Amino acid sequence: NFLRKIFLVIILFFPISNSFAGMVTEVQNLSVADGQSKNINGVDFNTDGTKMFVLYQQQQDNSTTDPRFVDEYNLSTAFDISTATYAGDSERCELDDGTSGPDFRRIFDLKFTDDGLSFFHTVGNAGNNNLDMQAVNRYDLTSPFDISTCTFANDTVDLNHDDLQNGSNAGAHDGVKKNNRAQGVEINPDGTKLFVLMTDAADDGNAPDRILEYNLSTPFDLTTISLVLNAGIELPNATVANSMNLELSANGKRLFVVSHNTHVVAQISLDRPYDTSSFNIDGSVNLNNLSNLNQLRAVTFTNNGFRMFIGNDVSDGNPSGDNIFEFNLVCPFNIIAGKCPSITENSGRTGMAEAQVELAKRTINSSTSSALNRLKWI
Repeated sequence: NFLRKIFLVIILFFPISNSFAGMVTEVQNLSVADGQSKNINGVDFNTDGTKMFVLYQQQQDNSTTDPRFVDEYNLSTAFDISTATYAGDSERCELDDGTSGPDFRRIFDLKFTDDGLSFFHTVGNAGNNNLDMQAVNRYDLTSPFDISTCTFANDTVDLNHDDLQNGSNAGAHDGVKKNNRAQGVEINPDGTKLFVLMTDAADDGNAPDRILEYNLSTPFDLTTISLVLNAGIELPNATVANSMNLELSANGKRLFVVSHNTHVVAQISLDRPYDTSSFNIDGSVNLNNLSNLNQLRAVTFTNNGFRMFIGNDVSDGNPSGDNIFEFNLVCPFNIIAGKCPSITENSGRTGMAEAQVELAKRTINSSTSSALNRLKWI
């Protein structure tokens, strides 16, 4: 019994996050280009992982009328992109917010509500100083996750206005409105908190990228937006530049940012769920070094956080372009060594711990019984 207790203590205090493999491991990738040049600017799944949605802006020789749409893929095995089949053009959502010309042509990120009846994306361009140029758009669906029924609902008004950009913990933009582009969006489950990623480096600006936190006085209604002054995050230029896509963990305590220029995914831990007033930047993983990805644009996770998906486009002749890449994680919603969440914060991780404890007990029973029997025989 004494030996068993010693072995149990050693095993239980040995961190589950320790692994001989890396924290992030590439599993597979899926080409979604269909022989065409597209920018994969957003990826998301339905609740059970049987549908994958990809936000595109198809490139047509830098035309100001590049098609913007969301495609649907059916997965015969949940969250397994190798089983994906294209649902067809009839299931596509053509994005039309009533704008045309060079403004509002660039779109980023894709986030569905939990009930699947709405999704959000950002709009940003660098054509001029128009105050209304940056926005978050909402589309509504008549049936959950049926994007063929999508209709434009509403958007933020004057998102680039000083009242919605300056004065928070995230700091202010550099004053050049065209450099301040909305390229990422997240929303909390009850629709009262909106998070917008604003980047300056996309057009050779000098101001750091920022995550701004907003309140929505009417849930999911983007017209009721107001800036939270005692929150927000200013991102370090050395880590991220020309950031695209925001992703929140299931419990709202982790934020992930894709950096297009530095090829990294950055991880930020929040002290309180869906609250950027107190945070820690955990670090980042360079996917160009890990998997030769250098055109990162999109990021999302499975519901349990053990798999991460990255959208990578074909720009600059990148041979790995227009693909969705799937990665396994050692622990949920974590890509940084030593930052695995507590087992009490995640049911999947709790299950891992229970399984490891049970395995330890069996190993101890077998090992100590054999040793004691041998001593008794001697």
